[in-house]
Amino acid sequence: MALKKIVQKYYLHYDKKTGAITSVSNEKNEKDKYSCEVPFSEYKLFVEGFKKTQDHIVTYAKGVSGKTELSVVKITDSLYEFKNKSFEWINKPPKKNTELTVEWDHKNKQWKFTLSTDAKERLKDDLVNPHTIFFIMLKNDFDFLIRSIIFKVDDLINKDTITIPFTSDVESYIDKISISTKLFFHSYGLKIND
Repeated sequence: MALKKIVQKYYLHYDKKTGAITSVSNEKNEKDKYSCEVPFSEYKLFVEGFKKTQDHIVTYAKGVSGKTELSVVKITDSLYEFKNKSFEWINKPPKKNTELTVEWDHKNKQWKFTLSTDAKERLKDDLVNPHTIFFIMLKNDFDFLIRSIIFKVDDLINKDTITIPFTSDVESYIDKISISTKLFFHSYGLKIND
């Protein structure tokens, strides 16, 4: 009779609302409802003290594959800096399987945010972050913030569309602005409605 090979798994348990890491373990803990599986190399860095749990959070970020996935991120890297793997510049048209579509509606002077049915189903019971944030910036100067748009992910899940009116004249010129967001959804698309 052949022996069954046991595959050891390693976990970071975290607080769903803040992403704060509450414990590191080689088994799932009944008390810690939310956990992120990590490779042994990552687990070892935390256990041996080379990485500190208070310096890291569990949040969504771009993985090596280029897809958005639950990841361990250093807190200083997760701050609102545009040029890192935790942010997405939304500048491509949506595809059939795009999770979040942002529509720039020039005629009605508003932004529309629409979540796909698949994303709503995936997220309804597993929110890591209760809010999502978008940054409207000058296209040629990412340091110039025009405005931020923040809303609850639950609202996006429970409504067909969230509509946010423009608050400045410059938002009426899509060729002068850009939109980015802190990663949360697997894919993003920008629909331009002149």
